[in-house]
Amino acid sequence: MLRAAPAKKPSKNREKLMAAARRLFAGQGYAATGTEDIVREAGVTRGALYHQFADKRDLFRAVLEEMLPEIGRRLFEETMARIESDREDLQVGCRVLLGIYADPEVRRLFLIEGPAVLGLAEWKALQAPLSSLFLNHALQHLVDEGTLNPAEMEPVADLLAGALQQAGLGIAGAADPDAARERYAAGLDLMIDGLMKRR
Repeated sequence: MLRAAPAKKPSKNREKLMAAARRLFAGQGYAATGTEDIVREAGVTRGALYHQFADKRDLFRAVLEEMLPEIGRRLFEETMARIESDREDLQVGCRVLLGIYADPEVRRLFLIEGPAVLGLAEWKALQAPLSSLFLNHALQHLVDEGTLNPAEMEPVADLLAGALQQAGLGIAGAADPDAARERYAAGLDLMIDGLMKRR
């Protein structure tokens, strides 16, 4: 029997459940974490959990949705701190994002558990708005300076988004995430360098 959609209104219980689930999912993984573990960690009842979330998967998705703005802020702030001109936005931003992907919590929750729990299609759709915002902003600088034609912007953004997703999955599955990050960053540099040299 399908459970009715929950009332997803802000509440202290929701905040407690989100914080507890995030800690447990990051520490021991989605499969090893039961709803009883989450409610015990949060200090709430099972009824409180099911009032806020349809099930464990729904709670997990909410944790990823909470992480996305955090990743976006970190991407923006670290990129802006490193660039000297708008032209560097794309290359530096891609490197910053790969660095974020190598962060243990992001790697575990967003890159390892995310596709496994949600499925690849839903995982890609979840992160698409953040990816589009970053890439469209960075590529617009290249359009403004005449390096990129406006009609080329959408397909280039789609291709770079796919490359970044593949890099993230590669970092997630690597025995040495930092070394994998550097390999993928070097590959992205080659792609972006070719684009930048068109001017």
